[in-house]
Amino acid sequence: MIINTRPKNLSGNLISLCEAQEIALKNIYLSKINSIDPSKIAIDKIKNIHSYSNLIFTSQAAASYGLDILKSFFDLDDLPHNFLSVGPATSNKLLESGIKSHFPQSHSSEGILKLIEKNFLGKSLLFCGENSNGFLQQKLKASLDEIVCYEVIYLLEQIPKVTDNNEIFLIYNFSTLKFLITNLDDAVLRKKIFIVASENIKDRCQNEFKELEIHVSQSPTDKMMIDMAKNFI
Repeated sequence: MIINTRPKNLSGNLISLCEAQEIALKNIYLSKINSIDPSKIAIDKIKNIHSYSNLIFTSQAAASYGLDILKSFFDLDDLPHNFLSVGPATSNKLLESGIKSHFPQSHSSEGILKLIEKNFLGKSLLFCGENSNGFLQQKLKASLDEIVCYEVIYLLEQIPKVTDNNEIFLIYNFSTLKFLITNLDDAVLRKKIFIVASENIKDRCQNEFKELEIHVSQSPTDKMMIDMAKNFI
């Protein structure tokens, strides 16, 4: 059995892919996403949008809530900026609003950094969540400002839905894996196979916690995550 851990509002594509392939999927929505109203400082950054060359979105939620903020101040068609996204899913979310973006082949913050350094020099404005890994902020420093536009809330009431059966968990970020490790017994965790979206998630788990059976998807897209999980069904 494959277990989806993504928030409900980000799970539609994954559910559709599994239905099309007749793959059994159990949804355990371990978290929910809430938008954050922009602070006065964030509003000042938006009003000075033309001081930035690049607008960066590091998740589908960042694209959704970040564009909502931008739309409240500007017509998106009037923004001449370079739009950068972390990968195809985030790019598609921007495209729903008519925004074409550039994304790295690695589908990672590290890839965005390389894109900026090679092709998109200039000051950047990053839209992200409170759970941001801080990579771009640390690397770009004074040449990047951020607007935190959403928060991720983990739901303890979902933990009892995790059984002690052998199951395959799809993990898209380190915080979700950390939440499971913190709230599940070792005996339960040892029965799970974790398909993670990046090498960084695997490395952080092995550095900070315990040995688990972890396999890294070739890319963080829903399709590739499912393809990797199918190897263990």
